Amino acid sequence: MHRLASSVRAAAALSPSRLLSKSRPSVAAAAGQHNRPSPPIVGAPRPQTIRWHGDGPGPDAPTVNVTFVNPDDSKETVAARVGETLLQTAHRNGIEMEGACEGVCACSTCHVILDQQMYDEVMDGMEDGCLSEDEEDMLDMAFGLTHTSRLGCQINVTEGMEGSVFTLPKATRNFYVDGHKPTPH
Repeated sequence: MHRLASSVRAAAALSPSRLLSKSRPSVAAAAGQHNRPSPPIVGAPRPQTIRWHGDGPGPDAPTVNVTFVNPDDSKETVAARVGETLLQTAHRNGIEMEGACEGVCACSTCHVILDQQMYDEVMDGMEDGCLSEDEEDMLDMAFGLTHTSRLGCQINVTEGMEGSVFTLPKATRNFYVDGHKPTPH
């Protein structure tokens, strides 16, 4: 009983931000399926992911042309603003990408499939060259997962994406409310 009480006191002494910084290995990582660096030390500063809430870069931002392959195999080429996420691009242009969590990496409904070359370029452009633990966890729930799958809310449009093609899966798994599709604001 004494151990339990001291454990509870020790846990209560931790600040909420420190509790949130604890890292746990994903199921895939625990099984040795990914080459990832060791989890960060508890309490050590972690790099922050910038998450937009709203429109992202303004209308004066430079643009690149990207193509979305819809679930019905139709293609739509749109102007994507450099600096916005693929989810923001899709919503701004009426592409049927759900984004039920509104772009905060808390669902898998903005799942997109990249060709191998674009996947490699996007991964090479990331700070540590691997997916965040949050994105890995959400992709574990994605419908039609492939080895080049990513979440559209986690891919920032760059000038190097001119002419790129992003394929939307045939379905999504929306655990929020079946069929819920938020309206961008």
